[in-house]
Amino acid sequence: MTRKQIKPILIIGIIVMIGISACKGSRVDLPTAKPTPIPASTGTPFPLATPYAQLPAAGICAGSEGEMVKVTIYPDIPEPRCSKVRADQKLTVINQTQNTVQISIGRFSSSLEPGTGMVFDIPFGEYLAAGVHQLQVSPCCGPELWLEEK
Repeated sequence: MTRKQIKPILIIGIIVMIGISACKGSRVDLPTAKPTPIPASTGTPFPLATPYAQLPAAGICAGSEGEMVKVTIYPDIPEPRCSKVRADQKLTVINQTQNTVQISIGRFSSSLEPGTGMVFDIPFGEYLAAGVHQLQVSPCCGPELWLEEK
């Protein structure tokens, strides 16, 4: 190899190493802001959001204890990828990416800045029908939330 061929390879290697280091350092717990999402419409009661499936696609879908179900959005895959939720539980979403993400579920949508979180202060059973729902995250990668029948 000549010097001209080696230089671009070294530069690419350095860029990749910096990217890997940045990703490893981004998984820290941050304080969570707690704004309440606003429904897309006002006035009359809303119908429940229709699930896209009755069973989750992910191989493992563990249940969550307590009142809150926590989902963390990372640049590659959310954590957890799938969560079994109860009708009385509520959702907390944390953005651990370096970009603002758009999130939506049921009739709610919001913008979430890097390193911040949001609490959806309404129980799942008040806006989701039983079945599997996707927390939509744009540009990438939201988890499945499986609301089982009561």
